[in-house]
Amino acid sequence: MEKNNNKTLVSWLLDILRGSVIGISNDIPGVSGGTMAVTMGIYDRIIYDVNNFRKNWRKALMDLLPILVGVLVGIFGFARILKPLIGDEGQVPPPITLMPTIFAFIGLILGGLPIIWKNVDFKKTTWKGSLLFVLFFALVVVLPLLQAGADKTITHSFGDILLLIPLGMLASATMVIPGVSGSMILLILGYYHSIIGALHSFDMGVLLPYALGLLIGIVFIAKLMNFLLKKHSALTFSAILGLVVASPIALLYQNRACFDVATPGNWVASIVCLLVGCAVAYLLSRLGKEEG
Repeated sequence: MEKNNNKTLVSWLLDILRGSVIGISNDIPGVSGGTMAVTMGIYDRIIYDVNNFRKNWRKALMDLLPILVGVLVGIFGFARILKPLIGDEGQVPPPITLMPTIFAFIGLILGGLPIIWKNVDFKKTTWKGSLLFVLFFALVVVLPLLQAGADKTITHSFGDILLLIPLGMLASATMVIPGVSGSMILLILGYYHSIIGALHSFDMGVLLPYALGLLIGIVFIAKLMNFLLKKHSALTFSAILGLVVASPIALLYQNRACFDVATPGNWVASIVCLLVGCAVAYLLSRLGKEEG
């Protein structure tokens, strides 16, 4: 479907904000950038623009540019502010701010569910949609149960540089597919801390081949998702719904240590963050659909 590309300043600012949420989410194991794109109401826009970039690159670029700016702001800006709030992976005890932060992201996920629900035609999906929902729900729940791999060091050797390209492709697939966290997959494979370390130190010897893999993967997976959304929209959104609904469960399980240090005040702050996250996602997703 054709997208509206007459962007106003307000639209740009909203898309930068949405992109920032996506960017921040990719620094937190258990949170999927694809999930955030869905709950922000811009997932199908991004897929459409990526697939039609060669056909009308100016319009696609103008639509994607503020989102990309927001993603970069989220990754390189807000993620640095967020780091003290979430601590290091496996830190004992976790920071007292981890629980409210996690609940804020759960709110962002839950707040976008009404938009996804409207895209599922339950009459068309029948038992196939229910099966896909259950299978993809189970996939997201099972992933955090897998043991994290031993940390692997990435050097600037030719072999490691070649390895970074398929790693980037794998991470991009999980970024494009909602509900599956790219950082979680990297954690399971043992490369999460090396990639995050390179990101924070701006190690271009690692980041450039990784970014190339990300770009290649995004293009190919976006084409696949575009085909599925066009030909099997109801079934695809059934699967997406399963992925997204399971995300809060996976997120809570992966960060369950934060409950050990929770105080009554911590619970109050977490519930407030949950409600704020819900409201923000709901408003941004509604505005995103109105602009589309």
